[in-house]
Amino acid sequence: MSNFMLKFKFGLKSRLGLIPGTSRMEVQDMALKKEYDEFLGYEESKEPQRFIELEEIVTSQDFRDRKKYIQNQRFKKTDAYEKLMDYRSMKKTPEFKGYFRFISSKYYPDFHKFDNSEEVRKLLAAGKDADKDKELSKLKKSPGIKAYFKLSKSKDLDYFRIIHDSPELKKFNELENYLNSDEFREIKEYMESKDKFIKSPEYKQLREYQQIKKSKKHKWYNKVKKSGKFDELKKWELSFFDDFKGKEIDNNKWLTSFYWGKQLLKNNYSLASDQHLYTDGNNIEIQDSMLKLYTRKEKVTGQAWDPSIGFFPKEFEYTSGIINTGESFRQQYGAFEAKVRMRRSPSVHHAFWMVSDKMVPHIDIFRFSGKNKKRIELNSFREKPGKPEDITSSSDQVGGLDFSKGFFIYRLEWYPDRMVWKINNTVVKTQRHYIPEEPMYILFSSGVSGEEAVNGLPTSLDIDWVRCYSYMGDTSN
Repeated sequence: MSNFMLKFKFGLKSRLGLIPGTSRMEVQDMALKKEYDEFLGYEESKEPQRFIELEEIVTSQDFRDRKKYIQNQRFKKTDAYEKLMDYRSMKKTPEFKGYFRFISSKYYPDFHKFDNSEEVRKLLAAGKDADKDKELSKLKKSPGIKAYFKLSKSKDLDYFRIIHDSPELKKFNELENYLNSDEFREIKEYMESKDKFIKSPEYKQLREYQQIKKSKKHKWYNKVKKSGKFDELKKWELSFFDDFKGKEIDNNKWLTSFYWGKQLLKNNYSLASDQHLYTDGNNIEIQDSMLKLYTRKEKVTGQAWDPSIGFFPKEFEYTSGIINTGESFRQQYGAFEAKVRMRRSPSVHHAFWMVSDKMVPHIDIFRFSGKNKKRIELNSFREKPGKPEDITSSSDQVGGLDFSKGFFIYRLEWYPDRMVWKINNTVVKTQRHYIPEEPMYILFSSGVSGEEAVNGLPTSLDIDWVRCYSYMGDTSN
C-alpha cells in the first residue's frame, strides 16, 4: 500500500476514533505478554515434553500390539498354570494319594516315632517269643507300639516308603509352596481378570496421556499454539529497555549531550544554526517514572559547531535537552519504540531519531513541530549509493490526531528490505529503498526553530518508556 493511502487511512481512522487508545493498547499488550510468559513457562515445563513422549508411545503400532497381547492373555498359557497342573497331576497319582492317606492317619505320629527304633527292632527280633519276655510283652501291649504295628500293616506304607524323602516329594512341596505364594495368586488373579489392561503399565501410560490431553492448561496451550496469537511477539527479542524508575537518569544507558561532543570536545554543544544550547543534563528531569526534556528561555554561552570552522563559543537565547545511546546501545535492524507525550509550544520541535557515526543515515521516527499540533514528520536521509556527496531523503507528514494531547507510542520496524513506521500500532509509512545497513543508535531531543519561542515556555518532551528489540525472523511457520 502506498504511503499516500496509509496516511489517508490513518487520517480517516483518526477522525472516526478508530486509532487504538494508548492506555488501552498498553493494557492489551501487557495482558498478551503476561499470557505469553505463561505460555513459555508451560512450554518449558516437563508436561508438554512428557505429552509428546506419551503420544508417540500410545499412538504407535507397537503400543496397539502390546495392548492386544495383554487383553488376549490367558491363565492357561502361563508357566503358573503349568505348575498348577503339574501339582494337581502329582497329587492324583496312587503314590501320592497313598502317601497322604498314610501321613494323615491318627497312628502316623506313633509310627513316625517308633519307625526304625530300638524298641521295634527288639520286638521284631524276638518274634513270637516276645510274649514270653515280661518286659517285651509289656512293650508290645503299649498304645504307641500297638499303633505302629497296626499302621505298618497298611497298604499305603509302600507308597509312603516310595514318596518319603524322594525328589518327587521335594518337587511337590516346591510346587505347593509356589501355589500358596503371593506371586502365584497375583498372576492367577491378573490373568483371570477381565480388565487386565487396566492393571498394566501400558494403561498407566495411556491414562497419563489422556489426563494431560484433557487438562485445561494443555488444551489452552494447544489452542493458543495453533492460533498464532504470539507470532508477532516471537519475532522480537528485547535488546534495550528503560522505564525511568530511578530518581536520576541512568548514565550507563544515556548520554546527555551529542555523542561526538563527548568524544571530541569532552563537552556539550549545539549546531551553529540552533537557537538553543543542549545543556549537559540541566534540562533533564525524572518525575513520576517519566523522563522530561525541558526547553526554556534563558541566555547561556556554550559551544557551537560549524562544519566550515569547527567549534566556537556562542550566546544562545534558549536551552534544551538531548539524550542518546551512542555509547551504550547500537543495533542494526529491529524495532525501536517509545511512549511519548509532546508538550506544544509554537516554535519548539521534538524528535525521536536515529543516526550512526555520521549525520547520515538519519531516521526520524517522528519529528513534531509546535506550529501544527496535528501533524508530525516521518523522515529518512542517506547518501546515494556511489554518490556520497548527494543526500537522498524520504519525507512524509501524517495528520489527524492532536499529537500534543496525551501519550502515543511511536515505533519504527527496520528490516533488511524495508522500514515501517507505526503510531499506536497503526502503520503510517513504509519505505523499501535506501535502507540503512549499519548499526544505529537512538536519540530524543527538543529545540527551538523558526521565530522566537516566547510563548509556551518552558515546555517539555515527556518519555514514559523506551524499548528496542532484535528481529528474530518470522516464527509463525
